[in-house]
Amino acid sequence: MKKFSILLIFFLSTEASAEKDDILKIYEHFTLSSAAAGKCINPKKEELTSFLANYQMVSVSALTELRKRKPDISNEKAQEILKFGGEKLTKAVYEVIETEGCESSKIQDLITRFHMQAEWKP
Repeated sequence: MKKFSILLIFFLSTEASAEKDDILKIYEHFTLSSAAAGKCINPKKEELTSFLANYQMVSVSALTELRKRKPDISNEKAQEILKFGGEKLTKAVYEVIETEGCESSKIQDLITRFHMQAEWKP
């Protein structure tokens, strides 16, 4: 239940913050949907390629933003922070899948988001 709460908090906080175009929250959105899609669907090659290109762009922008907010940290430390956060988000999604399955409405919402993020034209 604790892991579900963490996932829900991340999911809800990213929903509210994404409206402000906070790139770090958008990065969280991509990470959550990537984890769900990676475990639960087999997207077409074109869709996966498009998603990964968008995710890469968001990741670079998130790294840049993190460095702007914390100019005293190194690029390596900023990458470490993003990686650690991404791993926690991914683990939370995997735990929801393990307990509720890919059919869970939370996971299905993330898969829907994956499809939208793949179609996104920044």
